Amino acid sequence: MIKIKPKILLIDDDLDIQETIRALLKNEKYEVYACSTVKEARLLLQQHRFSCLLIDIYLPDMDGLEFIRSIQSQKLNIPAVVITGSSDIQKAQKAIRLGVFDYLVKPIKNRQLVQVINNAVTQYFLQQERRDLEKQKLLYQKHLEELVAQKVEELRESEIKYKNLVEQSLIGVFVLQDGRFQYLNRKTLEIFGGDSSEQFYSKNISDFFEGEKRSELEAKLSQCLSGERPYAQLTLPAFLPDGSQSMLRLWFAPIQYQKRPAIEGIVIDVTDQVKAQQREQQLELQLMNAHKMAAIGNLVAGIAHNLNNPIAIIQANAELLKLKKVDYPELDKIIEQTRRMTSLVATIVMKGKREQSFDRVEINLNELIRQELEFFEANLFFKHKIEKRLELNKDLPTFKGRYSDFSQIFDNLIDNAIDAMINSERRVLHVKTDYDQENIIFEFSDTGCGMDEEVKKRIFEPFFTTKANPHDESHAAGVPSGSGLGLSMVKSMLAEYGACIDVQSQKGKGTTFRIYIPYKK
Repeated sequence: MIKIKPKILLIDDDLDIQETIRALLKNEKYEVYACSTVKEARLLLQQHRFSCLLIDIYLPDMDGLEFIRSIQSQKLNIPAVVITGSSDIQKAQKAIRLGVFDYLVKPIKNRQLVQVINNAVTQYFLQQERRDLEKQKLLYQKHLEELVAQKVEELRESEIKYKNLVEQSLIGVFVLQDGRFQYLNRKTLEIFGGDSSEQFYSKNISDFFEGEKRSELEAKLSQCLSGERPYAQLTLPAFLPDGSQSMLRLWFAPIQYQKRPAIEGIVIDVTDQVKAQQREQQLELQLMNAHKMAAIGNLVAGIAHNLNNPIAIIQANAELLKLKKVDYPELDKIIEQTRRMTSLVATIVMKGKREQSFDRVEINLNELIRQELEFFEANLFFKHKIEKRLELNKDLPTFKGRYSDFSQIFDNLIDNAIDAMINSERRVLHVKTDYDQENIIFEFSDTGCGMDEEVKKRIFEPFFTTKANPHDESHAAGVPSGSGLGLSMVKSMLAEYGACIDVQSQKGKGTTFRIYIPYKK
């Protein structure tokens, strides 16, 4: 079987750049088409299907960003990577608003370029696969809707004949009249969490839904009864009698029941399916984040390495002046600060290397907490406005795990604590470590806004957040924002180590996260 090479389109009027990139990507098993103008690029786009677009901003016949905008309007869905010799911030901002995959300023390191291209091509194929799945989903949905409409008609014509079959069905079937249950089979009873059919005959189906979802359900039922719709379908979160929540998919169609207009419905529980989709989205985001963090780690390590030389020269000359007995008290301050800078650079390099490793190693968790808190000192609000209290057991056992896992876990918990205290009068972050015969114990406490019981129940759900949406244009500067993935990822990563999390919170008084991680002595 012949494996097709991904095709890359390179648009740059510098022929040396063309040849260099072509040679580099050829070794990476890519097929590269290069041109110097937008006119040539349009012809190539008509002839080939490209997985990634590499483009300079300044081209002879058109601005590169305008060309990206034009192909986006054609819905070609090709990830675009901008390569430019300009460090113009406005151009970079414009590129980000256009949604380019990455923005690279020449000179570009070969390894960095290859990593970005690999990530862009991976995203392209993931998007292609998602679109194919969406098409299949639509076909399946259409087929299922047609099947439901057909089955509803058959059930109406032979209700008595198939009643036994319906009762044993693995799909919930019910009849509504005036919004209330008139009939429901065993599976419907099970899905809605009831003990007997009789208790449901006094219930309205909208009692299981809240807010906008309830209004949406009632509108669809009304449209079916009035004849505006031959049938309706919707997926809604239902709140069950035992206090739990399920995601239900419902289909409705109008019928005559006991010579009066009614609704016949089908319901299935898709909670596990929705959770699986959310986990898939979460894993995709984690994968993309890992690739980007690896690239950033390499860049930071390079910058840190280049800082060491000037720091060493400053320190050496300051020490030389001191040996010559130059009487300047500032020399001691210079020497002290250069040593501090050297230590900080070494910490940055070590953190970058460890976070790129997926191996399990022995970790000094107290040291890791101190390092994470030190990095948060770059946040001026954290540095000057929050009181830090550390209570770290010096005899805490080392633990075998992935450095990147625990770095991200601590980072998310600290970041959430900072956001929670943004408007608090008293701001104290208390971090405590301890251990017993079975567990290593971590405790992160804040004096922030706290949570009520309803919010606390949902904090580990993927994409659930009480913070502002970072992509909302109305989002005010300085107001905490989030995607709703932080605590979900914390729980997911800790689950691999058999850990459990205890959360205590009181509205207006603060929150404590206590984590128990099993370990072997």
